[in-house]
This record gives sequence, structure tokens and C-alpha cells, in this order.
Amino acid sequence: MILKSIFRFIFVIIFQVLVFNNIQFSGFVNPLYYVLFILLLPIKTPAWLTLLSSFILGAIIDVFSQSPGLHASASVLIAYIRPTIISSIKTTGETNTDLEPSLSNMGFRWFISYALILIFIHHFIYFSLEVFRFGNFLITFYRIIISSFATFIAIILSQLLTFKKSQ
Repeated sequence: MILKSIFRFIFVIIFQVLVFNNIQFSGFVNPLYYVLFILLLPIKTPAWLTLLSSFILGAIIDVFSQSPGLHASASVLIAYIRPTIISSIKTTGETNTDLEPSLSNMGFRWFISYALILIFIHHFIYFSLEVFRFGNFLITFYRIIISSFATFIAIILSQLLTFKKSQ
């Protein structure tokens, strides 16, 4: 499980830097695919490790994106609230804490809710800090919605490509 997480960490950084950082449609659509790593950390991952790995991930993306801590701060926030979101979303049965909260392990409806909530919060914090003012709030909110949707679609497609029916 640790090797899988390390591989995913490296993969999302490479994919974000080489592919998604180069996708920008008129400055409004900016998919932040790297949040997939935080979403798929196993539920039983200790809080300190989740926070630390999220900070390191965000800081690395910040270095490649030349942004002063925006990715790191948004990543740490969703890593911090992730346990609350996981426990607040209703499941059909008992949640196995050994699992990673993926589409194949948790089901389509659960994963959609989980991913949408955390992606929106991440993007809200990221784009709000990027602009850091309330002027042009509607344009910023539009960027948040459109980029959240683009990130969500990319994450769902990657989950569907790696979908394995759980036992």
C-alpha cells in the first residue's frame, strides 16, 4: 500500500506538471488533477502523514507552477477536513478503514459526493487565495466552478480507467 501511494504521488506530480499545467482555456479552466492523491489516501492513514504528504505535494506543485504556497495551503486544508467529510457521507454498510476511498471500493454515489465536496473546497481556497480580493467575485466563482468540473471529470475518467469491482 505504501509503494502504491508513493507511485501515485510521483504520477500525479508528473501528470499535473507535464499535462494539466499546460491546459488552460482562456484562463478559466485550470484542472488541478493532483488532488487525486489526497482523495485516494487510505482512510486509516494517520492524520500527521496525510497533512505532511499533502503539504509536500502542494509545495512541489507550487514550485513547478511558480505560485507562492497556494497549492500547499489548499491541499493541507482538504487533508485536514477529509476525515470529517468521509465520516459525514452516508455509506450503505460499515466503512472499512483499510480501504482507500476510491470509486471501486466505495461505490459510485459515495465517491461522487466525496470527490465533488473536496474538489470544490480545494478549488475555492486555491482561486480565492490567488485573487485575494472580493472584486470580480463572479468571475472568480465561475473559474472555481468550471475548474472544479474539469478536475472532477479528469478524476472520474482516471477512476473509471482503473476501476476494479471490489470483492
